[in-house]
Amino acid sequence: MSLSCVPSRSTQVPKMMDPQQQGTVADTREAPRKGRDANALQYKELLASRDAIDRERQKYFELFESAPDACFLTDSHGIIREANVAAGQLLSVPAQFLAGKTLSAYFDESARKTYRDQLDQLRGSERSDDWEIQLRPRIGPPTDVSVSITRVTARDKSLGGYRWVVRDISKRRQAENVLLTRERKAREDAEVSNRIKSDFLALLSHEFRTPLQAIFGYTELLEREIHGPLSDPQRRYIQRIQQSQQLLLGLITTILDFAKLESGQSIDLVLRPTLIREVLVQMEGLVGAQLEEKELTYTYHCGDLSIVANADAAKLQQIVLNLLANAIKFTDRGGRITLLCELEPEVVAIRVSDTGKGIPADKLEAIFEPFVQLKPKGAVTNGTGLGLPISRRLATAMGGSLSAASEPGKGSTFTLRLQRT
Repeated sequence: MSLSCVPSRSTQVPKMMDPQQQGTVADTREAPRKGRDANALQYKELLASRDAIDRERQKYFELFESAPDACFLTDSHGIIREANVAAGQLLSVPAQFLAGKTLSAYFDESARKTYRDQLDQLRGSERSDDWEIQLRPRIGPPTDVSVSITRVTARDKSLGGYRWVVRDISKRRQAENVLLTRERKAREDAEVSNRIKSDFLALLSHEFRTPLQAIFGYTELLEREIHGPLSDPQRRYIQRIQQSQQLLLGLITTILDFAKLESGQSIDLVLRPTLIREVLVQMEGLVGAQLEEKELTYTYHCGDLSIVANADAAKLQQIVLNLLANAIKFTDRGGRITLLCELEPEVVAIRVSDTGKGIPADKLEAIFEPFVQLKPKGAVTNGTGLGLPISRRLATAMGGSLSAASEPGKGSTFTLRLQRT
């Protein structure tokens, strides 16, 4: 019997899947899981963002509530939306009850009138600072405050409202008022003191002038030899008496001028075109005796004899005489004094120079202060210390100026400048 190889059932060998088809199946199975993971990640990020926003909001709220100054958030019409604790204390109203109220209702009347003007100024800027007004709290007296306003912009760039910072400045105002009161009192006391001083100086000067005029009369009679001839020594004594008298009269005149200036009285001036040469040429005769006594060389030079300045001739002579007397006082025996006149652009410059000890640089302005006198070592000075201050004031009154330049050990130069005509 022959056997045939016929299988009892058919057997199929499975086909191998294409790798691309395998990847597609795996992606299909993984898609839901990846979607869930992505959603979870987004949810975590959303929670983290919310936490960050909550923390920032809490930080802002804490800063807002704990701020030492009153803070308000209003809409564009000035209706309060939020107010901090300091705001409630300032207005004597609990902060939670301020919402919905109009902020300007607590302003004084003048501030209400300018309230809109302040907001209008914000159209061209983001912030308006230091608007000082008075607030009228529900309880208590008006309070001085300084206000700063900032625009709040909405998402669509429109005006969302205003942020207000209001600072209580009542203590500062009180301190300022106290200071002003003290300054006013000090000024009044100084004015009274100056008036008393000026009156005293005027009275004293008058009392001195009267006997000096009598002395002058008697010395003049002696000089004329009405009661008999004088010997040469007697004439010299009379000349010294007259020189001393002129010095005292000059000091008295200076004191009277200073008293007048200090009391606020205007200086009597007669300003007119003045030929400078006519004034300066007389100066040597007025100081000649002092020059001879110290054996000083005197030089006068005016380059242009036709120089004319707008000046009071008498006051000009007084200034130059003061400058020359000052130069003589601080120049050693055998030194040199120079009086010059020259033109500068738009002004006439009159200079008095000496070969004296000079003035330190840090004292050049101090010498123009009343009663200030520099006393070089070993030197004996006299006078009141008023000549230079009065000379500068007279120069200023005539529309000019008086300045000094010096080099210690080499002398000084004082320059008077007057307007040309």
